[in-house]
Amino acid sequence: MRRRLALFAMLAAAFPGVAWADQSDAMEVPLDPGLAPYSAGPAVAGHIIGTTGMDSVEQMFNAWAAAFHAHHPGADLSIVQAAVAPEERIALGSDTGEVFHPGDDVYEDKYGYEPFRIRVCQGAFVLKSHVSAIGVFVSKANPIDHIALAKLDAIFSDERRRGYPAAITTWGQLGLTGEWADKPIHPIGFYWRDDVTWYFRDIVSLGAPFGAAYRVPGDDLARRTPAVADAIMATLARDPYAIGFANFSYENGSAKALAIADDKDVLAQPVIGDMASGRYPLQRSIYIYVNRKPGTPLSPLIREFLSFVLSRDGQSLVSKDHYLPLTATMVAAERAKLQ
Repeated sequence: MRRRLALFAMLAAAFPGVAWADQSDAMEVPLDPGLAPYSAGPAVAGHIIGTTGMDSVEQMFNAWAAAFHAHHPGADLSIVQAAVAPEERIALGSDTGEVFHPGDDVYEDKYGYEPFRIRVCQGAFVLKSHVSAIGVFVSKANPIDHIALAKLDAIFSDERRRGYPAAITTWGQLGLTGEWADKPIHPIGFYWRDDVTWYFRDIVSLGAPFGAAYRVPGDDLARRTPAVADAIMATLARDPYAIGFANFSYENGSAKALAIADDKDVLAQPVIGDMASGRYPLQRSIYIYVNRKPGTPLSPLIREFLSFVLSRDGQSLVSKDHYLPLTATMVAAERAKLQ
């Protein structure tokens, strides 16, 4: 209860004048007032099947499909859940199976062009059942409270693609003094196959592999994500020199989440208000992928459906499912891709 009250206070500060609803284990996030309602274009019809790897995404898609069908009775969109990853993806239509790969190489090798994708919502915050934002955590005994992406990169990857001038191996290099100055940094996280790892590497290290110092707690690569997440949090609780990453949904109070500064030194706090606004760099998103050859239009059905999803009506269903809706600025960027 205390945690939820704190979150309500943060949200109230980020969105003044908005009434927040307590959903017991989640909260319904308010919509950006700048989002436009759906304005149906010419009637579209047809049947399209999609694929996703997570049941919460399937639930949200089915809500979109039902609401869209009410506007276009001849349109029938459905989705199936399969054992595919990364889980933040919906592949809509035929010839899209290759998008379920951590990189685009497999898709590009087959079709000769990059996959077309639209961001349809942001990840959740603390729900284990949903795709959720990633936090960077340290021991509660550690005095550090924030870190920049470039410095994270210099800790986790030997390649330092963000341009930091040297590898960071001690806490003194991050500004800690006294007994902390010469203490080694112990970077930990998930095994390489996990989609949390793919996302963290893409954002923090621009796709570079982890360095030699990186460890998966227990070194057991066969364990599933929840078990590894629990091991990460347990390691952070007992090792004051460790730094690790995990979904916020696995945060259990035993470690401390750091604020993150982006490449422009804009600092974002690990709170739902900064995530909903898009300021937090390690927020995840949900995407719909379509096989669209460059220079060719989307099918009328897919284009109209995506227009609905990017409307106020579509984003309200995002919020009801406890994902974080897009802002009006984010929607404008995605709508521009539909042309």
